[in-house]
Amino acid sequence: MKRKYALIPIFLAASLVAAPPNVPGQMVVTVVHQGSDAQENLEAADLTISEGRTLLPVVSLKRLTGDLAEMELFILLDDSTRSSSLGAQLPELREFLNSLPATTQVAVGYMHNGTFALAEAFTADHQKAAGALRLPAAIAGENGSPYFVLSDLAKHWPSKQATGRRTVLMLTDGVDPYYETRTMDDPYVNAAVQDTLKNGVAVYSIYLRGAGFQGGGMVLNVAQSLLLEVSQQTGGYAYFQEFSDPVSIAPFLKDFQRRLDNQYKVTFEARAEHGVQSVKLRTDLHGLKIEGPSRILVQ
Repeated sequence: MKRKYALIPIFLAASLVAAPPNVPGQMVVTVVHQGSDAQENLEAADLTISEGRTLLPVVSLKRLTGDLAEMELFILLDDSTRSSSLGAQLPELREFLNSLPATTQVAVGYMHNGTFALAEAFTADHQKAAGALRLPAAIAGENGSPYFVLSDLAKHWPSKQATGRRTVLMLTDGVDPYYETRTMDDPYVNAAVQDTLKNGVAVYSIYLRGAGFQGGGMVLNVAQSLLLEVSQQTGGYAYFQEFSDPVSIAPFLKDFQRRLDNQYKVTFEARAEHGVQSVKLRTDLHGLKIEGPSRILVQ
């Protein structure tokens, strides 16, 4: 006699947590041409943004030229620098400012006691901005810390004008006298990065030896690494010539201008997780490299 078994359906209750919706995000990326046959213009499908293993959808990609080319550029000089070569480099910096397109507003300021001292407000008169450049006071420690100053500038950006790009070019050695350990986890650098990300500022830097009152190869190595960290995380670029002052900053300024001329505004969908998130950018197009912020801030 066959035994009959009743099939009783068993339901496993599971609490399903819906993934948080994506939120719109924006960033400025730079296209670096690595070959003469590289494609000139990028399209949204050519760019991949990922956070860990999660791909973030790219909604639009617009090249920042023509009506979209407006930019605010803040030239930030370290008032404590004792670089002997800066006297020869200031004319190169003035020439660079005078060569900028009319769509670029320029301001000039100096690192002073942990804050930025405005020497010239944002202006389209590049000759006027160039005229505000002067030799630093060359008093050791006069800057306070370049990262205090960077935070202060980002939080009190001296313009209310809506623009697609805010950029800082700072000339300093990057030494932080308020964090004397030789590790990279500097809380003041982390704060400066968060403030610049929050206010949409990309940070570029040119290393000048002797801005701080500390010396030694290890200190300078850490300082350069901090400048590199700030630039990479905010979508800028750091220029060095080993631990020495560059003989000329003209090649750096030429590359800087080339980067500014090849930038795009990217609109994408970020994960709705508040705080700083690490992202990676990639393109499969031959001869092109995409550079942008390695971190984004979702508020």
